Amino acid sequence: MTYKRRRGLGGRRSNGPGEESRLASPGRRRLLVSAGVVVGCLVVGYGFAVLWLTPAPANAEDTTVLRVPDVVGLPEAEARGTIVATGLEFTVRGGLAHRDVPEGAVVAQSPMPGQFARPGAPVQVTLSRGPEIHTLPDVAGLSERQADIVLQRLGYEVVIERRQDPMASGRAVETRPAAGSDLVVPSDVVLVISEGAPLVGVPDMLGMHIDDALKILAEARLELGSISFDADAPEAPGRIVGQYPPVGYNLRAGDAVELRVAGDADRVNDGVDDRREEPQELL
Repeated sequence: MTYKRRRGLGGRRSNGPGEESRLASPGRRRLLVSAGVVVGCLVVGYGFAVLWLTPAPANAEDTTVLRVPDVVGLPEAEARGTIVATGLEFTVRGGLAHRDVPEGAVVAQSPMPGQFARPGAPVQVTLSRGPEIHTLPDVAGLSERQADIVLQRLGYEVVIERRQDPMASGRAVETRPAAGSDLVVPSDVVLVISEGAPLVGVPDMLGMHIDDALKILAEARLELGSISFDADAPEAPGRIVGQYPPVGYNLRAGDAVELRVAGDADRVNDGVDDRREEPQELL
């Protein structure tokens, strides 16, 4: 028994390749055949489509196909004449804004120049609508992020510039070119962002008369805030006996300084009110 198994006499004989094929499922064979037919049809169909749309001539003298000319950059009338003279059909498929190609000139074509097509086949071209132009909006007062988004959505490249300005820090001050300008897209637009008003040191006005103090405040680009009066102060009426913020304190241009004035309010107020009504130009 052991001997027969070792020599292959006692076990079942293995099936050869032919017997395995005979044992294969008929349904599986039909599925494989069907798949092969479908793939073959797709390949043949694709080949015919390629040969028909962009056939390659067997030699340079093959008159059954035509070489597509290059009409990119030509005006529409000239491009049409070139295509028709070649024996092909000229077709416009749309327009496209283009900064560098003049309006009405060809910016793209299909089939591409140098390809082959059968006589009468269409050559589709896209014509330039010329440069796209937008009117710059007024973004003054918007935050830096908001102004940047508005300008970029219009197609502009935003260049940030920062400077000290009475506008609140981080707010847009202006654009260059100015708002309302017609500008080609794409173009650079300078967006000026405020860093806030410049810092100003509070001047020493103690002992000055109120009239002189108002002049000093205007020169320092500061405003006069509230005024209080001290009728018991030993100084002459109208003299500054106190100020807030104190001397040397840094404020933003346009901020206010409170003053305390010697004397009676009724006697000093009339002159102060007159001076408040005078325009104070910021230097």
